Amino acid sequence: MKKKLLLLGAMFVLALTGCKNDEENRPEGGPGGNNPPFGENVQQSDGKVKGISLNYETASLKMGKTLTLVASIDPYDAANKEVSWESNNTGVATVSSNGTITSVAPGVATIKVTTSEGGYSASCVVTVVEDTNEDTYVPDTSNSEIYFITNDTLSNGEYDESKQEYTFAINNNYKQVYVNAPDKTIILELNGITIENNENSPIYVASCDSIEISAKKNTTNIIKDLRGTYTEDINGQGKGAIYVADGNLKLKGTGTLDITANYYNGIHAKDDVKVQKQTLNITAVHHGIKGNDSVTIVSGTVNITCGGDGLHTENSDISDKGNQRGNVTISGGNVTINSWGDAVAASYNAIVEEADETVPTSFVVKTNKYSSYSGTTVETSESYFYLKMNSSAYNNGGYTYAAYINNNWYKATYKGTQSSGGMGGSGGGGRPGGGGSSTYYIYQIEKPSSAQSFTLYRFSGNNVTEFSTSTYNAVSDLKAFNSAYDMVQISVSNKTINFSSWSNYASGNSNGADVSAKGLKAENEVYVTGGTVDIKAYDDAIHANNDASLENGTTPLGNINISGGNLTLAASDDAIHADYTLNITGGRTEVTTAYEGLEANLIKVSGGETYVYATDDGVNATSGKSSPSVTVSGGLLDVCVPTSGDTDGIDSNGTFVQTGGTVIVKGPGNASGTGSPAAALDTDGAISLSGGSLIVFGGIERTPSSSLTKTLCSSSSVSAGSHTISFTSNNTSYTTTLKYATNGCVVYSSLGSATLK
Repeated sequence: MKKKLLLLGAMFVLALTGCKNDEENRPEGGPGGNNPPFGENVQQSDGKVKGISLNYETASLKMGKTLTLVASIDPYDAANKEVSWESNNTGVATVSSNGTITSVAPGVATIKVTTSEGGYSASCVVTVVEDTNEDTYVPDTSNSEIYFITNDTLSNGEYDESKQEYTFAINNNYKQVYVNAPDKTIILELNGITIENNENSPIYVASCDSIEISAKKNTTNIIKDLRGTYTEDINGQGKGAIYVADGNLKLKGTGTLDITANYYNGIHAKDDVKVQKQTLNITAVHHGIKGNDSVTIVSGTVNITCGGDGLHTENSDISDKGNQRGNVTISGGNVTINSWGDAVAASYNAIVEEADETVPTSFVVKTNKYSSYSGTTVETSESYFYLKMNSSAYNNGGYTYAAYINNNWYKATYKGTQSSGGMGGSGGGGRPGGGGSSTYYIYQIEKPSSAQSFTLYRFSGNNVTEFSTSTYNAVSDLKAFNSAYDMVQISVSNKTINFSSWSNYASGNSNGADVSAKGLKAENEVYVTGGTVDIKAYDDAIHANNDASLENGTTPLGNINISGGNLTLAASDDAIHADYTLNITGGRTEVTTAYEGLEANLIKVSGGETYVYATDDGVNATSGKSSPSVTVSGGLLDVCVPTSGDTDGIDSNGTFVQTGGTVIVKGPGNASGTGSPAAALDTDGAISLSGGSLIVFGGIERTPSSSLTKTLCSSSSVSAGSHTISFTSNNTSYTTTLKYATNGCVVYSSLGSATLK
């Protein structure tokens, strides 16, 4: 099962219904898009415009926020796609030439798009509302246990006119520090104090432009949120031990800040959170640090132990200053996270870098059952259900399946193959057993906890991202969920999806978390450019999605980019999983153990050193937006998997292309033959070798197309242990360690013939 936080009445960008999202940050109305009409017999149109539609018909937009509308012209292949946009009330909302709506003032405006050819139009009614603070908490001003900072008490602080900052020295213990100073910059200097509260957030910031909390040098400061654990949203209850309802938060100073959050998050800020120099120790029942717009760690020491995500962002829209929201950035300092959920959950990009060589970056992570967290968690259960289908319904991954549940769309994600005798490798790498067994293909769909029934749709194309109840390839009747089972077998006849038997899904990787417990996760892209990264995840170690909906109006990329750093990864599932492209251009990456090592639709290695040990497939190019491929043009890729069982060292559901670099792969099969049921190098498509060195211990599933020198170094068993491949013509050699004995060794290389020792 997958668990998610239940958020009620939270403050987000948009209030809406009609599309998949747990928070109130989507417009009303069903999703649309620019996809072509789907059907069994799609005819080419005459190219003339016949209509236009928008992805949203109504939207509720908060002041200061934006929303991008997407226009779909009918037919999809119309020759003239020019449109014009207009707002009937520019005093409430304006619209740009690309369909981006900007709120101006509370009220109602109709946004209209019109085709240049034919004058067809579509409209979206936008209601702009005040971005009011939902928190109504105002403490008793006569309470001496509360330190008040308001516009009426600013004179108690020290004002720096050049910086326009008010500094308040907190030298005594309090029950609460309360700040309500709209548009002001406030600095709290903590001088070895304790703030404990069992009624609300110990530090509660109702409003400010920005607030800096500074732990003074050589002091330890304690913040304790002693409320009972969160069960429901209550207006006026701060959602963190440090809670900033309106404004940016900076944590600074060379002292220590210890935070205990028994209620909810350790730190919760509506906008940005930045940590610089401070030693920050957080224990929280939910997220360690949540900044809706961004979380940035520049330097210092951050230790987080939590029952949710370690570092978490929420928004993915563009700010009124043109900045992309949702990034989590670690650019320096020592960051250690023990989280029950994801260590980093970025609603846009996750970035690990070493921005300043004088401030090294260390990022050490353990998640879920590997972590030291042992407390309660603030989560409500949401689960998955699964689709099981034959090759006809799967069609080589040429379809996208989506379920329509409670007026929301839930996209199906491909999990792998299953035979009548058992489960194959996840992500398409597995292979059914023999004996006449049948192959089935498995998809996973999120199931909301309140869901009682669903309608299943099929769309043409392997990565459709916009769905409609009118433009589909096939559809089912309304189907009730089965409380006893979680997987239903389907078949497709004409345009009808039929259901047959229910059963329970059993993954090839049974050792997995029932929550998202990834190490470094982003809804768009992950970048690792420097630093030391050590992740032990009870899920994927590094993961990038491309199946969510971004508030900036774009489709997420799902890419992982590794260009530097020293990475050590251990995972109970995939070590690195990109929904679209994995780019490795530098750095040193070692996968010490994983179910699958590297998995993506496109895997591109052009630099760096990458070492992989996995118990299923070492490298797996899966079905997705593009034809699957593994491409190596530089660097070193050294892969090892068990030599028995249904494992492949490199498994591409498409092609393998090598134009440079060095690939050493160790796995099943026989070096003197091809066509084994499992192999060190296994592809569904062609193997093309035109540069570099490919060193295979074990078998190659099909004969490569190669201009390189081939050397059968050994056709007999090669023992486990250290072995060296030498090229005598240019005095080059490679040394690698075999974890298991393999059946021979074959080398293809632009360096000439090779010998094995």
